Parts: sequence; structure tokens; C-alpha cells
Amino acid sequence: MASNNDDDSPGAGLSCELEHIFGEMAQPELERLTIDAIREYRASVALAETARLQRVAAEAGTASCPERRAELQRIHGHAEIEHRARQLVLSSLIDRLGYVPKVPAG
Repeated sequence: MASNNDDDSPGAGLSCELEHIFGEMAQPELERLTIDAIREYRASVALAETARLQRVAAEAGTASCPERRAELQRIHGHAEIEHRARQLVLSSLIDRLGYVPKVPAG
């Protein structure tokens, strides 16, 4: 019988690993890392959206060859996976820190 226990999920193991990595960090170091992760996450959101828009435009256009559409689909899929991975790490950092730090401009 399949278990619904969250501890059996791959995410539970990932959370444990991330806690092991971040658990020994001092508060200022953890805050700097979280700010960097927020910036990287924002950049990954922008890249994923750009890839999506390029894919949608290629699918709508008749001049785009099937190979190009397939390549754009692959790029978009990769960008989405990267975005989700960064989101998991960022969420773990924020949970560990206990708050969302202010991100300075620049």
C-alpha cells in the first residue's frame, strides 16, 4: 500500500539536505545568501517568461520551422525546471531565516 507520509517524498529528503547545508550558517551569512537567492530567482522568472513568450510566438507563426519550435520548447522546459529548483531553495532559505529580507537595489 502506498504511503501518504510526507517524509517519504523526494522533497522531504531535499528539505533535510538543505537544512543540513544552511543549518550551520550565521544569521548575517544566511541573510546575504537569501538576498542573492532572491535576485537569482527573479532572474530565473524573467528568463522562463522570455522563453515562454518566444515559444508561443514561434508556435503562432507559420514561418517558424518545426525544429526551431522544438528547440524553443526545450529551452522553455529547461527554464521552468530551473525556476522551480530556485524556488525550492529560496523557500528553504526564507524558512530557515524566518523572514523575507529586504533586497537592496542593484
